Amino acid sequence: MQLKIKQRIDNLIGGTLVAIHLLPVRILGKLLRINHRLDKAPNHIIVIKMLGLGSLILAGDALLALKKKYPNTEFILIGGRALKDTAPLLNLFDRIWIIDDESLFAMVKSAMGIVLKCLRLRNKWSFDFEVYSRLTTIFSLYTFSKNRFGFEFEKVNFRNYLNTHNTYFNLFIPTEENYNFMAIDAGAEITERYYLPQKNNGINRSVIVINNTCSDLSIQRKLDSDQLSELINLILLNTAYAVALAGAPNDKLANQLAIDNSQHGGDGRVLNWAGSLGFEAYLEALASKAKAIVTIDSAPLHIAARLGIPMVAIWGPTQAQSLAPLWLRESKLYKEINLKVHCSPCVHHTKELPCKGYNFCIKDIEMTTVFNQLNELLNE
Repeated sequence: MQLKIKQRIDNLIGGTLVAIHLLPVRILGKLLRINHRLDKAPNHIIVIKMLGLGSLILAGDALLALKKKYPNTEFILIGGRALKDTAPLLNLFDRIWIIDDESLFAMVKSAMGIVLKCLRLRNKWSFDFEVYSRLTTIFSLYTFSKNRFGFEFEKVNFRNYLNTHNTYFNLFIPTEENYNFMAIDAGAEITERYYLPQKNNGINRSVIVINNTCSDLSIQRKLDSDQLSELINLILLNTAYAVALAGAPNDKLANQLAIDNSQHGGDGRVLNWAGSLGFEAYLEALASKAKAIVTIDSAPLHIAARLGIPMVAIWGPTQAQSLAPLWLRESKLYKEINLKVHCSPCVHHTKELPCKGYNFCIKDIEMTTVFNQLNELLNE
């Protein structure tokens, strides 16, 4: 299903289910008087995250802290199909249960099957990592977890009555800190930074990686094809490094178009990784070959950060102040490009974009500025 259809389903069906469940849940809560204290470790922790590998990586410190606090607890991820091949490689979960969101029928069928699995578990807690979703709140409720943790703020204040423990989601601090505060509310202490597991298969850092891929949630984050071609040319003309364009299989043609349109893209130094590398191979290639990465705001930014790869990050309709970890922005391995236009950030805060989709916050960025920041990074 397309993202917009999923969002409509979440609003309509999720909103209806929330309205139906609010009163019964409050009444049962008062009648049953269940002990929601955290004095006994759970046998299972269920994490619900339907979309966003980048968000899961941002939550890495929180998940690591929970695993250290509850070392004998089994961690289960419930997520959408997009996480099926990627989430296992994070080494954060013991089991991963996938909800098939290809169609409404498949989604309902697979969700019901997972609910039945959850009912067989004893002494479990659930953590809903989705920020805006109504359906995941109901799904968390139907896991019948003793303690249900979730985010709350003005747009989703109904969760105050459906979750047992609510963590305020502060839109004005780095998102990573909100996950950390949820873990703290669950009794954990943040003492260690999460890094992605790496294989030592030889290191040859001879490639500058360009990541211009992102989810459908905000394609306005992307550079246009002309910008991409110009950046390829600048790197090839002014450095001895090869260039690799990252991306999912559906980015392959767009990447190739940018390569073909670049003046020097045909000299054999440009690689199109989109669709040619599985996620595990992509992680290995980044860890062993990337000298630096130029990236828009999407999951590869957070992947590169957790691999310790120097980066130039390009921001437009989203802002680093909330979506990039503070420790990354303070690092010497990080450079930031941001025009800071008056209407940014927009994509997570309004349905109708002020620019009507003409993302001048990205289109007006000069590629010479990007390359100069990259060059400084390479020479440090």
